[in-house]
Amino acid sequence: MNAEHYESSVTRTPEQIVKSLDRDRSPRNIRACLPHADRTYFDKDFRQAMAKATEELDLGPVNELLAHWWHMARMKASGEYEDLLEQAARLQDQIECGEYIPGRPLQEVIAERAAELGVRLNR
Repeated sequence: MNAEHYESSVTRTPEQIVKSLDRDRSPRNIRACLPHADRTYFDKDFRQAMAKATEELDLGPVNELLAHWWHMARMKASGEYEDLLEQAARLQDQIECGEYIPGRPLQEVIAERAAELGVRLNR
């Protein structure tokens, strides 16, 4: 069985996908929870990371890659990804118009998001 056979023929709600990702962070489940258009990119990234891990005997980069794709799958399922793109486009427009954009320090935003996801940051 390969990853292609794991895909469910049943359409799941965004809430079901997020719950699935919270329960199961395996590469197979992360891939199945991604939009179909992203799966080719996941496959390429995962195979490269696994090949490198085989050569270097280090799974650290594989775990980082899976954390990245887990986060992407979760954001895309919840609609957060599209919201972020819309917000970025609005900010870009404001910047190009010369408007002042107040904000928070990036480290603060990252720490807050990590806490929401239950992720420990290396400092």
